[in-house]
Amino acid sequence: MRRIYLDYASLTPIDNGVMKQMKKYSTQEYSNPMSYYASAVNAKKAIEGAQERIANVLHAHPDEIIFTSGGTESNNLVLQNKINKHIITSAIEHSSIINPIQATHISVDANGMINLDLLKKSITSETTIVSVMLVNNEIGTIEPLSEIAKIVRDARKNYGGQFPLLHTDACQAIAHIPIYVEKLGVDLISLDGHKVYGPRGIGMLYVRRGTLNIERAGTANVPGIMGLAYAIELTEKIREKETARIADLKEYFVNELIGIDSGIRINGDLYNFSPHILNVSIPNIDNEFFVLQLDARGIECSTKSACLKDEEESYVLKEIGANSKNSIRFSFGRNTTKGELKDVIKVITQILQK
Repeated sequence: MRRIYLDYASLTPIDNGVMKQMKKYSTQEYSNPMSYYASAVNAKKAIEGAQERIANVLHAHPDEIIFTSGGTESNNLVLQNKINKHIITSAIEHSSIINPIQATHISVDANGMINLDLLKKSITSETTIVSVMLVNNEIGTIEPLSEIAKIVRDARKNYGGQFPLLHTDACQAIAHIPIYVEKLGVDLISLDGHKVYGPRGIGMLYVRRGTLNIERAGTANVPGIMGLAYAIELTEKIREKETARIADLKEYFVNELIGIDSGIRINGDLYNFSPHILNVSIPNIDNEFFVLQLDARGIECSTKSACLKDEEESYVLKEIGANSKNSIRFSFGRNTTKGELKDVIKVITQILQK
Protein backbone atom coordinates (compact mmCIF):
# COMPACT_ATOMS: atom_id res chain seq x y z
CA MET A 1 0.00 0.00 0.00
CA ARG A 2 1.26 3.47 -0.90
CA ARG A 3 1.88 5.62 2.17
CA ILE A 4 0.95 9.31 2.04
CA TYR A 5 2.30 11.15 5.05
CA LEU A 6 0.46 14.38 5.93
CA ASP A 7 1.52 14.86 9.55
CA TYR A 8 4.67 16.98 9.18
CA ALA A 9 3.53 19.28 11.98
CA SER A 10 3.98 16.36 14.36
CA LEU A 11 7.29 15.06 13.07
CA THR A 12 9.47 15.66 10.03
CA PRO A 13 11.64 12.94 8.45
CA ILE A 14 15.37 13.33 9.03
CA ASP A 15 17.18 14.81 6.05
CA ASN A 16 19.86 12.58 4.49
CA GLY A 17 22.51 15.25 4.98
CA VAL A 18 21.58 15.45 8.65
CA MET A 19 21.99 11.68 8.94
CA LYS A 20 25.49 11.90 7.45
CA GLN A 21 26.47 14.56 9.99
CA MET A 22 25.13 12.50 12.85
CA LYS A 23 26.90 9.37 11.65
CA LYS A 24 30.21 11.22 11.39
CA TYR A 25 29.97 12.49 14.94
CA SER A 26 28.67 9.16 16.25
CA THR A 27 31.24 6.77 14.75
CA GLN A 28 34.31 8.83 13.81
CA GLU A 29 34.46 11.92 16.03
CA TYR A 30 32.63 10.79 19.13
CA SER A 31 34.64 12.10 22.08
CA ASN A 32 33.13 13.82 25.11
CA PRO A 33 33.72 17.56 24.60
CA MET A 34 34.19 18.02 28.36
CA SER A 35 37.46 16.05 28.32
CA TYR A 36 40.93 17.45 27.56
CA TYR A 37 42.48 15.11 24.99
CA ALA A 38 42.77 16.15 21.35
CA SER A 39 39.64 14.52 19.97
CA ALA A 40 37.58 15.95 22.84
CA VAL A 41 38.90 19.42 22.08
CA ASN A 42 37.86 18.89 18.46
CA ALA A 43 34.37 17.91 19.60
CA LYS A 44 34.13 21.10 21.66
CA LYS A 45 35.25 23.14 18.66
CA ALA A 46 32.59 21.42 16.55
CA ILE A 47 29.91 22.50 19.04
CA GLU A 48 31.20 26.06 19.02
CA GLY A 49 31.15 25.97 15.24
CA ALA A 50 27.54 24.77 15.31
CA GLN A 51 26.63 27.67 17.61
CA GLU A 52 28.21 30.10 15.17
CA ARG A 53 26.47 28.55 12.15
CA ILE A 54 23.05 28.69 13.80
CA ALA A 55 23.70 32.20 15.10
CA ASN A 56 24.45 33.31 11.53
CA VAL A 57 21.05 32.04 10.42
CA LEU A 58 19.23 33.72 13.32
CA HIS A 59 21.31 36.93 13.07
CA ALA A 60 22.38 36.35 16.67
CA HIS A 61 25.60 35.88 18.64
CA PRO A 62 27.06 32.36 19.07
CA ASP A 63 27.07 32.63 22.86
CA GLU A 64 23.31 33.24 22.77
CA ILE A 65 22.69 29.69 21.49
CA ILE A 66 22.06 27.03 24.15
CA PHE A 67 21.51 23.42 23.08
CA THR A 68 18.75 21.41 24.77
CA SER A 69 17.03 18.05 24.41
CA GLY A 70 14.18 19.63 22.42
CA GLY A 71 11.50 22.29 22.31
CA THR A 72 9.87 21.20 25.55
CA GLU A 73 13.09 21.57 27.56
CA SER A 74 13.77 24.91 25.90
CA ASN A 75 10.32 26.14 26.93
CA ASN A 76 10.72 24.82 30.45
CA LEU A 77 14.11 26.49 30.92
CA VAL A 78 12.39 29.80 30.28
CA LEU A 79 9.11 29.34 32.09
CA GLN A 80 10.36 27.47 35.14
CA ASN A 81 13.28 29.80 35.72
CA LYS A 82 13.63 30.92 39.32
CA ILE A 83 13.35 34.61 38.37
CA ASN A 84 9.75 34.26 37.26
CA LYS A 85 6.96 35.98 39.17
CA HIS A 86 4.13 36.58 36.72
CA ILE A 87 3.95 34.86 33.31
CA ILE A 88 1.59 35.71 30.46
CA THR A 89 0.86 33.40 27.53
CA SER A 90 -1.80 33.06 24.87
CA ALA A 91 -4.61 30.59 25.52
CA ILE A 92 -3.53 28.41 22.58
CA GLU A 93 0.12 27.78 23.36
CA HIS A 94 1.74 24.36 23.00
CA SER A 95 1.00 22.00 25.87
CA SER A 96 4.61 22.30 27.11
CA ILE A 97 3.80 25.97 27.82
CA ILE A 98 0.23 25.60 29.05
CA ASN A 99 0.58 22.58 31.34
CA PRO A 100 3.61 23.11 33.64
CA ILE A 101 2.99 26.64 34.86
CA GLN A 102 0.52 28.99 36.46
CA ALA A 103 0.06 31.90 34.11
CA THR A 104 -2.35 34.49 32.77
CA HIS A 105 -3.74 33.11 29.52
CA ILE A 106 -4.78 35.76 26.99
CA SER A 107 -7.78 34.91 24.82
CA VAL A 108 -7.65 34.74 21.04
CA ASP A 109 -10.26 35.50 18.38
CA ALA A 110 -11.97 33.00 16.07
CA ASN A 111 -8.89 32.99 13.83
CA GLY A 112 -6.50 32.28 16.69
CA MET A 113 -5.06 35.81 16.86
CA ILE A 114 -4.15 37.00 20.34
CA ASN A 115 -6.07 39.91 21.86
CA LEU A 116 -3.42 42.63 21.93
CA ASP A 117 -5.45 45.07 24.02
CA LEU A 118 -5.98 42.45 26.70
CA LEU A 119 -2.30 41.52 26.58
CA LYS A 120 -1.32 45.14 27.13
CA LYS A 121 -3.68 45.48 30.09
CA SER A 122 -2.49 42.22 31.66
CA ILE A 123 1.18 43.20 31.97
CA THR A 124 2.06 44.40 35.45
CA SER A 125 5.24 45.40 37.28
CA GLU A 126 5.47 41.76 38.39
CA THR A 127 5.38 40.30 34.86
CA THR A 128 8.67 38.60 34.00
CA ILE A 129 7.85 36.59 30.86
CA VAL A 130 5.40 37.02 28.00
CA SER A 131 5.37 33.84 25.91
CA VAL A 132 3.51 33.70 22.58
CA MET A 133 4.25 31.08 19.93
CA LEU A 134 5.03 32.33 16.44
CA VAL A 135 3.03 29.68 14.54
CA ASN A 136 0.30 27.69 16.24
CA ASN A 137 0.97 23.98 15.87
CA GLU A 138 -2.69 23.00 15.39
CA ILE A 139 -4.19 25.69 13.18
CA GLY A 140 -1.12 27.37 11.66
CA THR A 141 -2.04 30.94 12.62
CA ILE A 142 0.92 33.33 12.68
CA GLU A 143 0.78 35.57 15.73
CA PRO A 144 1.68 39.30 15.37
CA LEU A 145 4.98 38.93 17.18
CA SER A 146 6.42 42.30 16.13
CA GLU A 147 3.39 44.07 17.61
CA ILE A 148 3.64 41.95 20.75
CA ALA A 149 7.34 42.82 20.99
CA LYS A 150 6.51 46.53 20.95
CA ILE A 151 3.96 46.09 23.74
CA VAL A 152 6.55 44.22 25.82
CA ARG A 153 9.28 46.79 25.15
CA ASP A 154 6.95 49.65 26.09
CA ALA A 155 6.01 47.87 29.32
CA ARG A 156 9.67 47.29 30.13
CA LYS A 157 10.38 50.97 29.57
CA ASN A 158 7.40 52.07 31.64
CA TYR A 159 8.41 49.89 34.58
CA GLY A 160 12.06 50.89 34.25
CA GLY A 161 13.55 47.44 34.64
CA GLN A 162 14.82 44.34 32.88
CA PHE A 163 11.40 42.72 32.61
CA PRO A 164 9.17 41.59 31.06
CA LEU A 165 11.04 39.51 28.50
CA LEU A 166 9.43 38.15 25.35
CA HIS A 167 9.73 34.45 24.58
CA THR A 168 8.42 32.66 21.50
CA ASP A 169 8.09 28.98 20.80
CA ALA A 170 9.11 29.02 17.13
CA CYS A 171 9.43 25.24 16.75
CA GLN A 172 6.58 25.07 14.26
CA ALA A 173 7.63 28.22 12.43
CA ILE A 174 11.23 27.82 11.39
CA ALA A 175 10.66 25.65 8.32
CA HIS A 176 8.61 28.40 6.64
CA ILE A 177 9.27 31.72 8.41
CA PRO A 178 12.66 33.45 8.77
CA ILE A 179 13.64 33.49 12.45
CA TYR A 180 15.70 36.68 12.70
CA VAL A 181 15.93 37.77 16.32
CA GLU A 182 16.11 41.54 15.79
CA LYS A 183 13.30 41.57 13.26
CA LEU A 184 11.05 39.58 15.57
CA GLY A 185 12.06 41.68 18.56
CA VAL A 186 12.19 38.71 20.93
CA ASP A 187 14.49 37.92 23.84
CA LEU A 188 14.13 34.13 23.91
CA ILE A 189 13.35 31.59 21.17
CA SER A 190 12.73 27.84 21.40
CA LEU A 191 13.51 25.60 18.42
CA ASP A 192 13.27 21.82 17.95
CA GLY A 193 15.20 19.53 15.62
CA HIS A 194 12.36 17.20 14.75
CA LYS A 195 10.25 20.04 13.31
CA VAL A 196 12.97 21.06 10.85
CA TYR A 197 14.02 17.72 9.30
CA GLY A 198 16.69 17.38 11.97
CA PRO A 199 17.38 14.84 14.70
CA ARG A 200 14.97 13.82 17.44
CA GLY A 201 16.01 14.66 20.99
CA ILE A 202 17.81 17.90 20.20
CA GLY A 203 16.69 21.50 20.32
CA MET A 204 17.98 24.91 21.22
CA LEU A 205 17.14 28.05 23.10
CA TYR A 206 18.18 31.49 21.96
CA VAL A 207 18.83 33.72 24.98
CA ARG A 208 19.54 37.39 24.30
CA ARG A 209 22.66 38.66 26.03
CA GLY A 210 22.00 40.30 29.36
CA THR A 211 18.61 38.68 29.97
CA LEU A 212 18.51 35.26 31.66
CA ASN A 213 21.40 33.30 33.11
CA ILE A 214 20.76 29.75 31.90
CA GLU A 215 23.27 26.95 32.27
CA ARG A 216 22.89 23.27 31.39
CA ALA A 217 24.83 20.35 32.81
CA GLY A 218 25.51 16.92 31.32
CA THR A 219 27.28 15.48 28.30
CA ALA A 220 26.60 17.38 25.10
CA ASN A 221 24.76 15.55 22.33
CA VAL A 222 27.40 16.25 19.68
CA PRO A 223 25.79 14.20 16.84
CA GLY A 224 22.44 15.85 17.52
CA ILE A 225 23.95 19.33 17.68
CA MET A 226 25.79 18.90 14.39
CA GLY A 227 22.67 17.48 12.78
CA LEU A 228 20.59 20.41 14.05
CA ALA A 229 23.05 22.96 12.70
CA TYR A 230 22.99 21.30 9.28
CA ALA A 231 19.17 21.14 9.31
CA ILE A 232 18.76 24.81 10.20
CA GLU A 233 21.26 25.92 7.56
CA LEU A 234 19.57 23.80 4.90
CA THR A 235 16.15 25.15 5.84
CA GLU A 236 17.39 28.72 5.50
CA LYS A 237 18.81 27.90 2.06
CA ILE A 238 15.64 26.36 0.59
CA ARG A 239 12.93 28.07 2.66
CA GLU A 240 11.66 30.61 0.15
CA LYS A 241 11.29 28.16 -2.72
CA GLU A 242 9.90 25.36 -0.58
CA THR A 243 7.41 27.62 1.20
CA ALA A 244 6.04 28.85 -2.13
CA ARG A 245 5.69 25.27 -3.36
CA ILE A 246 3.82 24.15 -0.25
CA ALA A 247 1.59 27.23 -0.34
CA ASP A 248 0.51 26.25 -3.85
CA LEU A 249 -0.20 22.70 -2.68
CA LYS A 250 -2.27 23.96 0.24
CA GLU A 251 -4.31 26.27 -1.98
CA TYR A 252 -5.03 23.40 -4.36
CA PHE A 253 -5.99 21.07 -1.52
CA VAL A 254 -8.32 23.62 0.13
CA ASN A 255 -10.12 24.34 -3.13
CA GLU A 256 -10.59 20.63 -3.82
CA LEU A 257 -11.85 19.96 -0.30
CA ILE A 258 -14.45 22.72 -0.48
CA GLY A 259 -15.45 21.34 -3.86
CA ILE A 260 -16.33 18.06 -2.16
CA ASP A 261 -18.44 19.76 0.54
CA SER A 262 -19.03 23.50 0.73
CA GLY A 263 -19.73 23.09 4.45
CA ILE A 264 -16.09 22.30 5.22
CA ARG A 265 -14.68 25.02 7.47
CA ILE A 266 -11.05 26.16 7.62
CA ASN A 267 -9.92 26.57 11.22
CA GLY A 268 -7.47 29.40 11.76
CA ASP A 269 -6.56 32.64 10.08
CA LEU A 270 -7.05 32.65 6.30
CA TYR A 271 -4.44 35.35 5.73
CA ASN A 272 -1.83 35.12 8.49
CA PHE A 273 -0.96 31.45 8.40
CA SER A 274 1.92 29.08 7.78
CA PRO A 275 1.31 27.17 4.54
CA HIS A 276 2.25 23.77 5.90
CA ILE A 277 -0.68 23.43 8.34
CA LEU A 278 -4.33 23.02 7.38
CA ASN A 279 -6.95 22.33 10.03
CA VAL A 280 -10.47 21.72 8.75
CA SER A 281 -13.84 20.86 10.26
CA ILE A 282 -15.79 18.41 8.11
CA PRO A 283 -19.55 18.22 8.78
CA ASN A 284 -21.09 14.97 10.01
CA ILE A 285 -17.91 13.01 10.69
CA ASP A 286 -16.28 11.56 13.77
CA ASN A 287 -12.70 12.68 13.32
CA GLU A 288 -11.07 9.70 15.05
CA PHE A 289 -12.98 7.23 12.88
CA PHE A 290 -12.30 9.37 9.82
CA VAL A 291 -8.54 9.28 10.48
CA LEU A 292 -8.72 5.49 10.84
CA GLN A 293 -10.56 5.27 7.52
CA LEU A 294 -7.85 7.35 5.88
CA ASP A 295 -5.14 5.27 7.54
CA ALA A 296 -6.69 2.06 6.16
CA ARG A 297 -6.10 3.57 2.73
CA GLY A 298 -2.50 4.60 3.47
CA ILE A 299 -3.12 8.26 4.33
CA GLU A 300 -1.65 9.55 7.60
CA CYS A 301 -2.90 12.72 9.27
CA SER A 302 -4.04 13.72 12.77
CA THR A 303 -7.00 14.95 14.79
CA LYS A 304 -5.01 17.21 17.13
CA SER A 305 -1.56 17.96 18.46
CA ALA A 306 0.44 14.79 19.09
CA CYS A 307 1.42 16.21 22.49
CA LEU A 308 -2.12 16.02 23.87
CA LYS A 309 -3.22 12.93 25.76
CA ASP A 310 -5.54 10.50 24.00
CA GLU A 311 -8.52 11.47 26.11
CA GLU A 312 -8.00 15.21 25.75
CA GLU A 313 -9.89 17.38 23.30
CA SER A 314 -8.07 20.16 21.51
CA TYR A 315 -8.18 23.24 23.75
CA VAL A 316 -6.94 25.25 20.76
CA LEU A 317 -10.00 24.40 18.66
CA LYS A 318 -12.28 24.93 21.66
CA GLU A 319 -10.78 28.38 22.22
CA ILE A 320 -11.51 29.49 18.63
CA GLY A 321 -15.02 28.03 18.68
CA ALA A 322 -14.35 25.09 16.35
CA ASN A 323 -15.73 21.59 16.82
CA SER A 324 -12.83 19.40 17.88
CA LYS A 325 -14.89 16.26 17.24
CA ASN A 326 -15.03 16.76 13.48
CA SER A 327 -11.71 18.51 12.87
CA ILE A 328 -8.74 17.08 11.00
CA ARG A 329 -5.21 18.47 10.72
CA PHE A 330 -3.35 17.92 7.47
CA SER A 331 0.23 19.15 7.37
CA PHE A 332 2.52 19.22 4.36
CA GLY A 333 6.27 18.92 3.90
CA ARG A 334 9.21 18.48 1.58
CA ASN A 335 8.05 15.12 0.28
CA THR A 336 4.44 16.13 -0.34
CA THR A 337 3.41 16.15 -4.01
CA LYS A 338 0.35 17.31 -5.90
CA GLY A 339 -0.14 13.75 -7.08
CA GLU A 340 -0.41 12.60 -3.48
CA LEU A 341 -2.96 15.28 -2.68
CA LYS A 342 -5.04 14.32 -5.71
CA ASP A 343 -5.16 10.77 -4.37
CA VAL A 344 -6.14 12.03 -0.91
CA ILE A 345 -8.99 14.06 -2.39
CA LYS A 346 -10.26 10.97 -4.22
CA VAL A 347 -10.24 8.93 -1.02
CA ILE A 348 -11.97 11.65 1.02
CA THR A 349 -14.61 11.94 -1.66
CA GLN A 350 -15.23 8.21 -1.54
CA ILE A 351 -15.51 8.17 2.26
CA LEU A 352 -17.88 11.15 2.44
CA GLN A 353 -20.14 9.87 -0.32
CA LYS A 354 -20.74 6.50 1.36
